[in-house]
Order: sequence, then C-alpha cells, then structure tokens
Amino acid sequence: MKRNRLIILILGLLLFLTGIWAYPKIDQFFKVDSCLDKDGRWNYETKECEFESIEDGSVSEKTDSLNGYNQLADEQGRNIYIISEYNTDLESKNINRPEKSIITNPTVDTTELFKIWTLDPDGPHADFWFKPTEFYIVDYDGDGAMPYLLNRDSLTIFYNDFIQKGKIVSVSKDTLKIHWNNTESPTQYLEWKN
Repeated sequence: MKRNRLIILILGLLLFLTGIWAYPKIDQFFKVDSCLDKDGRWNYETKECEFESIEDGSVSEKTDSLNGYNQLADEQGRNIYIISEYNTDLESKNINRPEKSIITNPTVDTTELFKIWTLDPDGPHADFWFKPTEFYIVDYDGDGAMPYLLNRDSLTIFYNDFIQKGKIVSVSKDTLKIHWNNTESPTQYLEWKN
C-alpha cells in the first residue's frame, strides 16, 4: 500500500514538473501560430508579434499633410507616420485598439513614468500625459486619450489611425527617454513643470 502511494506521488511530481517545463513552450507555440495566422512576423527576441505594411518590399512611410502625426518621436519636424499593421485606408480609421491600457511586468519605475512630459520646457504646452490608464496627447485633434501596452520596457501606443512603438530607455525624476521605432536615436522628454 505504501509502495503504491510512493509511485503515485513520484508520477504526480514528474507530471507536475513536466507541465512546468512544457507550458512556456506550448504557450509560445500558440502565440507564434496566432501571429502567423494574422500575417505577422514573430520576433523571438522580444517575444512579440510584429506587422509591416509592405509596398514594393519595404516598410511603407507616407507623408501626412495634416501635420501632427508622430510628433512625439520627430524632433526634426519631418511629419511622418507609419501605416499600422491594421490600417491601409486613413479615412476608415480601422485600428484594432484595446479597450484599455495594459501594463505587464514593467522594468521601468512607473511612479516616475506617470507624469506630464514635453520636448520643449519653454513651449506653450506639454506634449503628453502618461497615465496608468491612458497615454493622453495634449493638443490632439479629437480625443487625445490613447490606450497603450507597456510590456517590460516596450511601449505600443494605439492612436486612432496608426500604431506607434518604442522602447523606454530610461526614466528619472524629470527626464524620460524613449527610442521610438524608425528613429535613429532616443527622444528625450522633460517633465512639464508649468
């Protein structure tokens, strides 16, 4: 009788340890499969699904005549944006946005992150307000509240008609550096004091 209990205990322990070992592999398999089903590309380093808008074999960039898209990452005033993985028609505004912002395992100090930030402290207004519930764009035409995903230090902001991704390089008491995708160097923001 004791021997049967010992065998059952050992088998149960082996099954449990096998489940712990196999779960991440099975979970990643389903995430990769789902990503590929949506015509995405799985990035094994960041463990995220990436999408591209492809025209002539390259990532599509288009000039915005309305002036203002991608301002947060554009210190030179180039007025560019990248068409999101979901959007091919700007008039339709068909971005698949999450209902609320999601923060997962942040590697940055969120108490320092959740502030009002600006590129130019002498300018007339701030650029954005990073809140736990939204990424609020100041002086944005229409609704300035944008949902976002913060996974470790990777940031994805869901605007009405495009998606902007970047990596939070550092955040301190009064300085925030974000390296937006498709920019050469990180953009530095200062805490808005006015």
